[in-house]
Amino acid sequence: MTDVAAPRPPVPARVVAIVAVALVGAAVGTGLFVVAASVGLRPWRYPGLSPLVTASYAVVGTLLGAVAWRLVRQRARRPRTVLGWSVAAVVAVTLGADLVAGVDGRLLVGLASAAQHVVVIAAAVAVFWWAMPVPPDDAAREVPPGPLAGLRAPARLGLAAVLVVAAGVWVVVNKAVEGPTLLVITGRHGLTVADLFSVAALVTAGYLLRGALRGSDRRDG
Repeated sequence: MTDVAAPRPPVPARVVAIVAVALVGAAVGTGLFVVAASVGLRPWRYPGLSPLVTASYAVVGTLLGAVAWRLVRQRARRPRTVLGWSVAAVVAVTLGADLVAGVDGRLLVGLASAAQHVVVIAAAVAVFWWAMPVPPDDAAREVPPGPLAGLRAPARLGLAAVLVVAAGVWVVVNKAVEGPTLLVITGRHGLTVADLFSVAALVTAGYLLRGALRGSDRRDG
């Protein structure tokens, strides 16, 4: 049976490394934007793309990735499989946005952005693996209960409602940091990178509702 607590470097070193890779990613993204603008590529013409958006996505994305990595490492019975698919999904979404930028008439911007994203994601994964080593997959592994395991049905329903409302509000107010459009729905609407936070909130709300309904079924039975 696999031990949950694999050896790790000291906490200060891990925190510094994760923050450093987040800041480096922000600096690389901002530098790429400045270089593209200086050679006349005009990357700001792409909806929601700016140095502020590029830097904030790098920092927030890296820090959220570290939190997700830690949760999967601690609570998944097959952490390497889960993290492998998760990283692949992040790469696919990120490169999808770069592909949209390239097809939309800014091929050099799309290619440069794709290269930058691959380097930053690879560096972040390397730092995460060093800071939080992932144990081998083990279906018999003992894992602690999740942070929502102790919530009763009313609390789950209330939290789910809050997440649904927050998802709707975020879609309306995220215009300043929406980033590239990943999926065009109509001529004036589409799914942007920032909208993915709303998607994650809705998925979490669905998970909470599912748990609440299961709890109700058990009590009725």
